[in-house]
Amino acid sequence: MAGTRYMTQARSICMVVQAAAMSLTLMACTTATESSFEGPDFSDDTRNLEKQMMAEAAALGTAQGVAGAAASMIPMGAGSLVTTAAGRAARDAMIIRHDKLMRAQIERDNAEFYKRYGITDADAGPALADQSVRGGSKRCARRGGVRRC
Repeated sequence: MAGTRYMTQARSICMVVQAAAMSLTLMACTTATESSFEGPDFSDDTRNLEKQMMAEAAALGTAQGVAGAAASMIPMGAGSLVTTAAGRAARDAMIIRHDKLMRAQIERDNAEFYKRYGITDADAGPALADQSVRGGSKRCARRGGVRRC
C-alpha cells in the first residue's frame, strides 16, 4: 500500500518535470526573431525594449504553464483556481507596465524624429497639438476591470 502511494507521487513529480521541460522547449520555439519596430522611424532602444518585453512575456507564460501543470496534480482542483487568478493578475500587471514603457519609448522616438526634421507642434497639425493640450487626462476603454490606455 505504501509503495503504491510513493509510486503515484513519483509519477506526479515526473509529470511536472516533463511539463516544465515541454514549456521551456515551447518557449524557445516561439520566440519572435523579427521586430515590429523595424525601419528608421524607430530607435535601437525601442527594438531592445520590445525584445525584453517579449522575453518577459515568454517567461511569465512558462511560469504559468509550469504552475498550472503542478496545480493540476492536486486532486481537489483548488490549486488551479489560485494559479489561474494569480496568473491573470500577473499578466494584467505586466500588460499595463509594458504599455506604459512602450508608450514612453515611442514618445522619445517621436521627439527625436521631430527634432531631426525640425518639426514643431504648430507644423505637426491638430493631432499633435491636441495631445499636448490634453496632458494626462484620457478616456480609456476598460476590459476586465483593467484600464487599458
